[in-house]
Parts: sequence; C-alpha cells; structure tokens
Amino acid sequence: MPITQHWAIDENDLKKIKKTVDKYSNIFYIIGMRNEYKFNLKINNQRISKVIIDQHYLKKHSEHMTDDLVLEIIKTLDGHYFFPITEDTEYQYFRVEPVLYDTKPYRLIFLLYIHEATLGVINCFRINRR
Repeated sequence: MPITQHWAIDENDLKKIKKTVDKYSNIFYIIGMRNEYKFNLKINNQRISKVIIDQHYLKKHSEHMTDDLVLEIIKTLDGHYFFPITEDTEYQYFRVEPVLYDTKPYRLIFLLYIHEATLGVINCFRINRR
C-alpha cells in the first residue's frame, strides 16, 4: 500500500467541491457564526476588552484573510479616534480605510457597542492602493 495517494480530480469534481464549500460558507453566514476574542485596546477613548469577528469575510476573502490577520489589523487602531458613519442607541458603525498592515491596505468595517467594551468586526479585506 503506498504511503501517499494521488487523486485524479477533473474539472467537474472541482466544481462540485467548490459548490459544496460555497453552500456551507453560506450556511455559516446565515446562522451568524462569530468568533470571540479577549482583547485590550482603546478606540475613541473607549476601552475594548472583547472583539467579535463575524465570519462574513470568508465568503469572498478566505484566500488571504484569517481571524489572526483581522486581529493584527485591529491592533493598529489602538489609541486612535474615528468618526462613526452612523449610529443608533446601541452601536456606532465605522468604515476605516486604508488600514495599513505589513505595508498592505485594508478596509475594516466594524461597530462599537456603546454600552459594552466590545468591538464587532462586520468585514475586513484587502483593497487596491489609490
């Protein structure tokens, strides 16, 4: 019995695999799958102790984005002040770009819970330089 096996996958098999992956990515997005992390930073003079990352970015940006990368990008915001694009009684919503990390520009869309020390990441992805 060989130690490694080589699988012959044709184009139709690849399409089926991609369709299955897309299907489960959509299911995870629909049920609101989120990862939570303890964190320590300050944004808009508000101490943040928890970051919640929505897995929406996986739908289109999973090749180059991970939760770890999103957390590193968030660290670059520490100590800064940003104007919200909108707010309601519970949340302030922000769109920050470019956020530079490792000399690459990203767009970060997030919210701050007004009554909690929590930052929620709605989306994060690479953008083209302007």
